[in-house]
Amino acid sequence: MIKVAIADDHSLMREGIRNVLRVHKNIEVILEAANGKILIDLLELGNLPHIVLLDIQMPEMDGYQTLSYLKDHYPSIKVIMLSMIYDDFVVSNLMQRGASAFISKNIEPATLVETIERTYLNNDKHKEDVEKAPVPDKIGKESMPLLTDKELELLKYSSTHLTYNQIAALMLMSPKTLEHYRISLFKKMKIQTRSELAALSVRMGFGKTNF
Repeated sequence: MIKVAIADDHSLMREGIRNVLRVHKNIEVILEAANGKILIDLLELGNLPHIVLLDIQMPEMDGYQTLSYLKDHYPSIKVIMLSMIYDDFVVSNLMQRGASAFISKNIEPATLVETIERTYLNNDKHKEDVEKAPVPDKIGKESMPLLTDKELELLKYSSTHLTYNQIAALMLMSPKTLEHYRISLFKKMKIQTRSELAALSVRMGFGKTNF
């Protein structure tokens, strides 16, 4: 029996996935959560799934943060990322950060089931697909950058109207330290302006987050 947990802030999405999986006797949904923090609280009770279906865009604790926590604290759990976004750079970063697969929310039900079964059996087809994916604009495949947790956190705030000093305060660091991460992001992503940084934030799935 493949035990699955679902973390998505849309109850209708969770219900839809649950209904798809319900008809498969070898898959059981054992946990559901509206964000990463709730998921982690449930995991701490000890009922661990084999696989987590994890949305990227969630309030309080998003998919990037949750993925990092799961890889650090529950490395045996495999993570399949869910999103309406399909961007080669986003997929590459998630896979490099430990995700086992990435699927779009508009896939056919049979593909979802196949992905869960393949991931459970340790098939690396999805990693191979990422390696074969088209190269994103401005980024060469040979230098596909992996963003750090702090760089991701900076990105999260970059599509808001907050100033860099306000972002530094929220990230509990000095403006000078924040500037280090900003420069690093600009170099990695080959961008030069705050507006480009904001566009990257939306591209990574942070655009709907409210602060």
